[in-house]
Amino acid sequence: MSEDFTFTPAKDYTDRHGLFIALVGGTNSGKTYSGLSLAKGIAEAQGKRIAVLDTEGGRTLHLKKVFGFDVRVLEPPHRPARYLQAAQSAQAKGYGALLIDSFSMEWRGLGGKLDWTDEKLDEFVQKKKFFAERDNERFDEEKARLAGKAAASIEPSMSHKLMELGLLGLRMPVIFAIRGADSFDPKVNKAVFKAQCRQDFLFDVTVSFRLASDKKGIIDLSDAKTWKMEGDHAAIFKNGEQLSEEHGRLVNAWAAGAPLPKALSFKWTGTNGKVFPFTSAATWRDKVLIALKGAADDTLPAALTANLAELEAHMADAPDEAADIFNAFASRGVYPPSKTSAGEEQSGLGV
Repeated sequence: MSEDFTFTPAKDYTDRHGLFIALVGGTNSGKTYSGLSLAKGIAEAQGKRIAVLDTEGGRTLHLKKVFGFDVRVLEPPHRPARYLQAAQSAQAKGYGALLIDSFSMEWRGLGGKLDWTDEKLDEFVQKKKFFAERDNERFDEEKARLAGKAAASIEPSMSHKLMELGLLGLRMPVIFAIRGADSFDPKVNKAVFKAQCRQDFLFDVTVSFRLASDKKGIIDLSDAKTWKMEGDHAAIFKNGEQLSEEHGRLVNAWAAGAPLPKALSFKWTGTNGKVFPFTSAATWRDKVLIALKGAADDTLPAALTANLAELEAHMADAPDEAADIFNAFASRGVYPPSKTSAGEEQSGLGV
């Protein structure tokens, strides 16, 4: 039976984009709070509620006084199919966003993909042992484990793959809180940070950030290996910002095809003419204040003159940061030139 495929002009396509956000970090890095903040912004923008799949014994419930959400505490076994079923159920019930905290339990929890593979391998070894004893043959457990390793992973791996494909086919936004930790990597002979999930999963999601315990919930774009975004998201997620409900609202607008605010750029021109670009107002302000603190007094007037237009341009969109920089100059006795006319000064209006 042939199927008549119809195609819609992209400009007329109104379905939501898939939206999948991964927050990766160690203990106490702000994954749960940040995930709920994003989920709240996403869901409230749609006039809907948040669903939470809590896989760690109800850890999310300590934030129930801060955020409103509906929760299911998932007990073992952490089979991949159960995660997909929970997400599909949340979508069918009309939730605006789903937070899975922690998604790592599907990978390394009791009955999760890795544990399930070990179970299958144990079954294989026990079967080989039974036959060896029945036939009065020598049993080599190490050899049996090596022989059964590939076969033991088939069912768990297939189930995990089907779960991921099913999750990525959802139209309900999903936020994945994923545990991570440093572990020794013999290939590079040092400790490296690894997310406790399938490593390539972080390339499949729409957005991912690594969060640090000393900067809870702070967006860090200093290392391209630790984050992923679409090009449009530069207007939403900026280096140094705290993940918030506003980020959730903006990324929901992106998923719905709504226009986004234009990405802002910040720069500073050194006294040698070199231009330093920054991706956020906070980073721009912080770096400039450090530079001004160490600058010689006689270089400050020229620095202010070179950057006056940039500072004035950002007085509307980054008033606090621009004011902080102006105040840093003022504390050293350097002020922007007066723009008042001679007549205004004579009449007292320039005071």
